[in-house]
Amino acid sequence: MTGVFDGGAGTASLAASAAFFRSSPSAVVLALPKRDSPATAPSAPGAPAASGPAAAAAAGLGIPLLAVVPGNEADVAGELDRLGAESVVLYGTPVGDWSVSVGDRIQVPGPGDADGFRSVFGLDTEPSAAEPLVSQIAAMDRNVKLPVPGLEVTVPEGNEPDSSEAGAPATASPEPTAAADPLPEFEPDTDATDAVVLATEDPASAAAVATARAAGAEVRMVGTADPRADPEVIQLLRSHREGGIYAAGDAFGGRENFADQSNVALNAAELPGGGQTVFPGRRMVALYGHPSGGSLGVLGEQGMAESIQLAKETAAQYQPYSDEPVVPALEIITTVASSEAGPDGDYSDESAVADLLPWIEAAQAAGVYVVLDLQPGYSTFLDQALRYEELLKYPHVGLALDAEWRLAPGQRHLEQIGSVDAAEVNEVSAWLSALTRENVLPQKVFMLHQFNLSMIRNREQLQVSHSELAMSLHADGHGSPGEKQDTWNALRAGLQPEIWPGWKNFYDEDTPTLTPEQTFTQIDPKPWFISYQ
Repeated sequence: MTGVFDGGAGTASLAASAAFFRSSPSAVVLALPKRDSPATAPSAPGAPAASGPAAAAAAGLGIPLLAVVPGNEADVAGELDRLGAESVVLYGTPVGDWSVSVGDRIQVPGPGDADGFRSVFGLDTEPSAAEPLVSQIAAMDRNVKLPVPGLEVTVPEGNEPDSSEAGAPATASPEPTAAADPLPEFEPDTDATDAVVLATEDPASAAAVATARAAGAEVRMVGTADPRADPEVIQLLRSHREGGIYAAGDAFGGRENFADQSNVALNAAELPGGGQTVFPGRRMVALYGHPSGGSLGVLGEQGMAESIQLAKETAAQYQPYSDEPVVPALEIITTVASSEAGPDGDYSDESAVADLLPWIEAAQAAGVYVVLDLQPGYSTFLDQALRYEELLKYPHVGLALDAEWRLAPGQRHLEQIGSVDAAEVNEVSAWLSALTRENVLPQKVFMLHQFNLSMIRNREQLQVSHSELAMSLHADGHGSPGEKQDTWNALRAGLQPEIWPGWKNFYDEDTPTLTPEQTFTQIDPKPWFISYQ
């Protein structure tokens, strides 16, 4: 089972309670002054001072934490009814119709920081950048013996809360019922110890994270809201395969997106270098060419085994200048622009799948990524890509479109620079992303070659939202370092931030060819994909 607790602090807290608790005799209720506002959600700068203690109380008692905001009072009341909660521990300053939320349940003003929550949990109610509050909540122990909370709370002399402050215990109608007996010790009625929740420092996720800890679920803080990105997270999810897999926060893209990405994390192969997203977890250095010989690039200047070894050696030269792993790759010209029309009249020679398959399999065994490069002539990029669907189903195989060799009617190769419209590129990316998703594959490189602004028409209309693809713009210009830098700067102007920039070094046409150190230290920003021709 997968799920996402999102939609703001109030909605996320209710979803987590429903996921982890069939019932609970009590719940912690935290009043937030604005409806799911990031600036006032739990753990955000300026959040109610009660946010941290409320989370600690829920985790320590093993009961849900519900965030009530203006407009969701009836939803909170409905969740309390479903839980069968007869009492609530209140935190925060109520806003709106508070009585709708809690009805006539026993109301316990929750003890604040002065009553010992900070000392018990090591809790910092004004979290520093090094220890954000959501991370602290994620690490809390459940069922810790708390300093009180009872139905009568004794505040140390001199520490009486000011009812005008955001952290003051709630005292709204109906008045808290006085009683001498403490709340009972609670045990979650749902065993969630096999469940895992991924969370970022999204402030609106704090209440949901506290409820997850209260139920015994493991909470893993992640730097990237994508379960495919981190090899350790992938292994964590696989170890919880039989339990629930959840995410807390809007950054995970909703239930359907998280379900698809979790399916990949659980069942797909990892990419060379680890993980299942291409960038920023690695950089790639590739040999470019065609297996038939060296006239089309360095890849064909030696045999298959020698090319793979050379790719590894070339990538290794870049590693001292990269914080990320540098992965070797092959960019194979799969359809070659031709001066002859050929049997199908498209001025493109298509390589046979059977001829390329040994390269694909050898690269896979060696931990080398492969990109199939298309030079379509009169054919469309999608028509040619469909020919190689079998190869693109391999987890370590991506696709490149070389618009220089896309001909308009009446054109011939080398008489002009070819071009493609963004609409045709979008057809390919939509097809490739669907292929990747339907076959439960890791993210794929989707590369666009360009050295002239005219080569990709309407580039601003490129569809860049497919999470199954890592789109890269590969700057192919050759010449002096200054000329190449000018091309690089021109191509990057207006480039969508979702597109990863790439760079090509030419052995013969560059004057001189940049060294690995120069490529990674002089080109700004540092390119993610480098190829050699």
